[in-house]
Amino acid sequence: MYHTKINMDYKDLANLIFPNIKDRQYYEEKYPVRDLKEGAMVVRFAPSPTGFVHIGGIFTSVICSKLAKQTDGVFMLRVEDTDQKREVENGVNRNNRGFKEI
Repeated sequence: MYHTKINMDYKDLANLIFPNIKDRQYYEEKYPVRDLKEGAMVVRFAPSPTGFVHIGGIFTSVICSKLAKQTDGVFMLRVEDTDQKREVENGVNRNNRGFKEI
């Protein structure tokens, strides 16, 4: 078995993995530092785009929401948009209705 040593530093590797990444300043402007008190938690729940909220997902989102409130933090509900194959028509609306009922 032959092994070839490749000379590559971390910047070369980063450019291979993220070829279209922007400068740090772009991201710092787009995502400014949050003005939160020390210990505040930033949590999120990202349900599937199928529109069917599982009871485990509901439980997780309730816990995350309570933690954010208790710490004066932030709770974000983010519909997962990377699962294009399982996305169904009106799935986001069904998710929203499900969370409103709870």
